[in-house]
Amino acid sequence: MGDAMKIRRGNREDLKFLPELLMAAYSGIEEYGEESIEKARRYIDELYDEDPNCFFVAEENGDIVGFIFCNRFWYSKFEHSHVGEINEIVVVPRFHHQGVGRELIKMAMEELHTDKIELWVGRENNRAIEFYKRLGFKEKETAGEWIRMIKN
Repeated sequence: MGDAMKIRRGNREDLKFLPELLMAAYSGIEEYGEESIEKARRYIDELYDEDPNCFFVAEENGDIVGFIFCNRFWYSKFEHSHVGEINEIVVVPRFHHQGVGRELIKMAMEELHTDKIELWVGRENNRAIEFYKRLGFKEKETAGEWIRMIKN
C-alpha cells in the first residue's frame, strides 16, 4: 500500500460511492453480483444496517478505492454458532496486488474479535478464492454457485 493510502472506518456518507464500485468489481463475473445499480445500492444499505461498525474503506487521496463489510452477529448454520462474517470486499482493479484487500481483511478481523471467520465466494471466482486461501481461509461446503470458506 502506498503512503497516500489509508484504511478507515466507513460511515453512511461513504455508501453513495459504493454501488458503482461494486458493479465494476463483478465485471466478467456478473452472475455473482447485483443485477442493477439500484439493487447494488439496496444491498449495500442492508449490509451497512446489519453492522455499521464493521464497515471499512480504503482511500487514496480522498477517493474510495476499496471497501469491506463484515458482521459481528452472524450465526452460521454450518458451524452451529456465531462466527465473524465477511459479507463483501471490493478493491478497484487498478489497486489489486497492492495490499489493499489484505489490509481491509485485517481491519475486519480485528473488529470481528472471533476465532472463526466465514465468507462465501462465487465458485468460479478463482482470483478471490486464491486470495482468501493465501490469507488462511479453507474451502468448505459448496451450495449452488457458492463456496463457503472458513478461517480458524
